[in-house]
Amino acid sequence: MKLLQKNYFITLFIGLSLSFIMTFVIFNSQSESENYPITIERGDSLWKLADKFGSEKSKEAWINEVMALNNLHTAHIKAGDTLFIPNGSERIHHDYSTELAGVSR
Repeated sequence: MKLLQKNYFITLFIGLSLSFIMTFVIFNSQSESENYPITIERGDSLWKLADKFGSEKSKEAWINEVMALNNLHTAHIKAGDTLFIPNGSERIHHDYSTELAGVSR
């Protein structure tokens, strides 16, 4: 105990380290548990939503998770309904193709 009193920087280091670790754990646990509400638009299906919002899981696993989260008994959804999407993150698809302006043939 006297070692910590004499060397206050050790106590300060330990306290700051614990604070950083706890902050990191709290923020990561909150971001994983959030569900994001979306409104279903005409032409949407769970398969299309899995392409847009899905994670590294398979499409079937993601769809089953969404169905369980929203208490759906079938995979049929209708426009205007609100669904909760796990983790609320939309995947970003980069399109590196080239489009030229002008008349298309």
